[in-house]
Amino acid sequence: MASKSRLQRKREKDSLKQAFKYLLFVFVLLFLLIRFGLPILIKMATFLGDINSSKQPLEKQESLPILAPRLDPLPLATASAEINISGFSQPGSTIKLFLRGISVEETTADTNGEFRFKSVHLKDGENEIYAKANNNQGMESEASTPYTVIVDTKVPELTVSQPQDGQRFFDKDSPIAVAGETEPGTNLTINNRFVLVKDDGTFSLTQSLSSGDNQIEILVRDDAGNVTKQTLTVNYTP
Repeated sequence: MASKSRLQRKREKDSLKQAFKYLLFVFVLLFLLIRFGLPILIKMATFLGDINSSKQPLEKQESLPILAPRLDPLPLATASAEINISGFSQPGSTIKLFLRGISVEETTADTNGEFRFKSVHLKDGENEIYAKANNNQGMESEASTPYTVIVDTKVPELTVSQPQDGQRFFDKDSPIAVAGETEPGTNLTINNRFVLVKDDGTFSLTQSLSSGDNQIEILVRDDAGNVTKQTLTVNYTP
């Protein structure tokens, strides 16, 4: 019995040693895990989280609306059937040009956002012009501020009531009145002097005469640039 007790005590002692070694190993393992393993795990978790967060906006981010393009100012009227149209929009966007509500041309804004349509053909009368922009995601902007350009190729009417071409004047007749009628809203000059055209289209100017023949040039120009000119010659004898 004594020998068994010693054997039993030896086994118990060996078991305690094994348990102590196991506990020591566990403590060392926990220490290493805390000292080196957790930071690595945290870094890996953070890295994976960053990847996930970087992908998420790409999947869920909504595209911002594209702004309407801006057209450069256009004339109110023109005598030409073709004009150049330019403007500004987001760089790289596709610009659609609309004439009287119909898309007629397309171009692409350059790296500075500038675009240009050359020799756009207009129709007689009023032409409403505006543009829209499209991006590479297929989104279309609102229409730009529209311009209305009137194509007018008709020259303004001009009637000179006095003096008459070839008329002769004497002594105290000078200065004489140069008068007539044209279209309201036009610009009129007599011998390069600006003359006001009244609302009813009439005009009048007092003109001094020199001895001999005197040329009187009357020129009227409308907003479209159409011009009508009459030249009269009168003679004056002091």
